[in-house]
Amino acid sequence: VPEFNIIPEPESITPGVGFFKLSGADVYHSASADPRLHDALLSFASSIQACTGKLTRVEEIVGSMAGSRKGIYFLSEPSMSPESYRIEVNKKKTVVKASDYNGFLYAITTIKQMLPENIYTETASEDVKWALPCCVIVDKPQFTYRGLHLDVARHFFDVSQVKHYLDVAAMYKINRFHWHLTEDQGWRIEIKKYPRLTQVGSVRAGTQQTRDRSKNDGKPYGGFYTQDQIRDVVDYASKLGITVIPEIDLPGHMLGAMASYPWLGCSGGPYSVATRWGVSTQVLCAGKESTYEFLFNVLDELCELFPSEYIHIGGDECPKKEWESCPACQAKMDALGLVSDEKG
Repeated sequence: VPEFNIIPEPESITPGVGFFKLSGADVYHSASADPRLHDALLSFASSIQACTGKLTRVEEIVGSMAGSRKGIYFLSEPSMSPESYRIEVNKKKTVVKASDYNGFLYAITTIKQMLPENIYTETASEDVKWALPCCVIVDKPQFTYRGLHLDVARHFFDVSQVKHYLDVAAMYKINRFHWHLTEDQGWRIEIKKYPRLTQVGSVRAGTQQTRDRSKNDGKPYGGFYTQDQIRDVVDYASKLGITVIPEIDLPGHMLGAMASYPWLGCSGGPYSVATRWGVSTQVLCAGKESTYEFLFNVLDELCELFPSEYIHIGGDECPKKEWESCPACQAKMDALGLVSDEKG
């Protein structure tokens, strides 16, 4: 009985007898409304061809072609639930069924996990057996939302590193990427209406290196993504079946913004991008209309960049010390009839 090392473990695996040889097998697919599928299958076929040394073509199924030739078939099955898939491998062919793009992607991922690791490096080897064990695999996600988080504000990751992170996430059938883009320690996304956010807020004067929060290395540290780079990452993630959810953390953790535009704070500054970890008592002024105008403008640009249903606005670790002594914040609370609990 072959060993199946598939992560995450599929809902069911029924082993069969024998193997389906990949060498010389073409890839066929039924018509799809999603143009990403053909590109994904071209990439998959290219990996097989690189490993086996035999030409692997990708063709759309026409008429009675379905199942009549040796190959790997990707067939649309609208009745299946979102992101689910079924793989049936016999000695003559492999048939994959799914109802959507992510389902087909996860089937490809599972197939690759059943093959030698060279499939990921796309390198041939004479002593490697390029064949799939005969089996039936049925799988669907247990959870609709399967996410990973990356904080690029405290430690910056360039675009190539973010894409590598997404590649690894896709291997485990992750479908959400939570991108933590702003912090006290740095603002990492270009906002056209507020250029100082990246001119000033993306660079801190140093970074805390030990548990001693009073010290830092004194080395300027920074980085940010242009809007074109953001679009590139969002598109790259989409092809991997991953939705990017951006986070602009507010009203606390905003020193990157306040150092750029001091009028965002209660006292008017001066502020500086944080060089240590922890929670700052300097937060956005909740009493000034200019603060809300700033946030709406920032979020408007985010909505243009990210097609996700949600945008995360943090809301965590916001000390209320400055609000307690800020006339504008107190006036706002009185105007809204809010209970004076800002000491909490």
